[in-house]
Amino acid sequence: MTTEITSMFSSSNSIEYLVEQYLRLESGPRDNLVKQQNDLYERKDVLSDLDSSLSSLQSISERLIDPITDHFATKSASSSDSEKVSVSAGSTAEMGNHSITVERLAISDTRVSRQFDDSGSSFSSYTTDQTISIEIAHPTEADANKRLAIDVTIDAASFAQDDRDVLIQIADDINSAMYTAIGAETIDANEAVNVSVVTEESGKSRLVFRTQNSGYTYRMDFTDSADSLLADLEVNAAVQSTGTAGGYITDVGTSATDSELNAKFVIDGLTFYRDANNVTNALSGVTLKLLDTFTSPQTVTVTIDTDTVRSEVESFLDKYNDAIDYLRENTQMDPDTYERGLLADDITYRGIHYDLREIMMSTISGVSNSEYSKLFNIGIETDDDGRLSITDSEKFTEALESNSSFVAEIFNASDGIANQVNDYLENYVKVAGTIDGSKNNIDDQLSYLDDRIDLMDELLTRRENQLREEFTQLQEMMYQLSNQQSFFSSFFGS
Repeated sequence: MTTEITSMFSSSNSIEYLVEQYLRLESGPRDNLVKQQNDLYERKDVLSDLDSSLSSLQSISERLIDPITDHFATKSASSSDSEKVSVSAGSTAEMGNHSITVERLAISDTRVSRQFDDSGSSFSSYTTDQTISIEIAHPTEADANKRLAIDVTIDAASFAQDDRDVLIQIADDINSAMYTAIGAETIDANEAVNVSVVTEESGKSRLVFRTQNSGYTYRMDFTDSADSLLADLEVNAAVQSTGTAGGYITDVGTSATDSELNAKFVIDGLTFYRDANNVTNALSGVTLKLLDTFTSPQTVTVTIDTDTVRSEVESFLDKYNDAIDYLRENTQMDPDTYERGLLADDITYRGIHYDLREIMMSTISGVSNSEYSKLFNIGIETDDDGRLSITDSEKFTEALESNSSFVAEIFNASDGIANQVNDYLENYVKVAGTIDGSKNNIDDQLSYLDDRIDLMDELLTRRENQLREEFTQLQEMMYQLSNQQSFFSSFFGS
């Protein structure tokens, strides 16, 4: 009987198979290192997500303890007729009702020249350049009444044209001077005077000067040229324009109280005059937008904005619940699957879950009203999983409407919940904090494992080449033995 002793080395595929089997056995230590590496990457991802979750919770905590903006005192305002006056309120607004009537709205200062025949030659007597000056408002913090004069020169050659062309040239020169002043930041864009030429009927034109801002503060004043160009135009006339004559459209007056450029309105029996119809300084913290005139009193009502405040608190609770859920998932054992979270063996992070719950359940000593010293007092309770929510809306609203500070102090008192959470999380989420330290430690371990794996890959590559060479030599030997076996079998068989 003949035995085939070369079957295992009959082809290159057989050699590759043997090499693969040997390497699989010898790759065990490397595979263990790769598993350790993958576990570390997964752990690092968990820490990154934890950092993000806790940072979000800290950010909303910082918002609630903001010393500048009291997010618990947000107010809402309404008008009994929003088509006549609309209203909004900030946190400093006082709650209550206010009666308002509006006698007139603020308007822009508008002056017009007398009417000219388009084909006339009214300006032919001007043979030299004419320089006029337009004084406009440029209020600053240091000087609310500051005014600046913008000089405008009209070239003598311009006056040889027909009247309409002269008016167009004057308008262009004034507008150009205003644009230059804006470009040089001498004035703001909304402080400029705009000049245009209008045609009321065929063949008749006049100049119209108009301020962009409304009110007496932004009125125009003029200084005429040496040859009285403005007087000829009747732009500087201290009279109201009628018919074809020039003058003012609205009485400018001599002060804020007698100028018809200003809005005039009455709130709770007091008379106010303002340059604009958007009024921010009549009622503290309240913005009024005057839309029409009316003599029948309308009511402006300012109340606490419970919906917005509730949204602020719920945002905080949502971030807390997200953090608690993530910590429970990754620092504890799943009671159903008995699978342990990736951070379950790390005492550094296991305690955060319990510490945060303890803070949320704490009694705040720094409140002004001891009846409102814990979340339960404003209708916030915990469920079986430790998640918090506003379960008693009536209790929450009642606390806000009684005094918004009752709700605020539970969060932003010196030992308030938001202050405690912010301080507690700082060491974990700050740059170079606890979580950064853990991630850096993982990076060091990953770097070490990378080096070990690279070394093992090099050794396995050498081993692979060695095995392939040895099996190839063995295959050649098997071929020789097989040939000898065939020879002897043939010899003895014959």
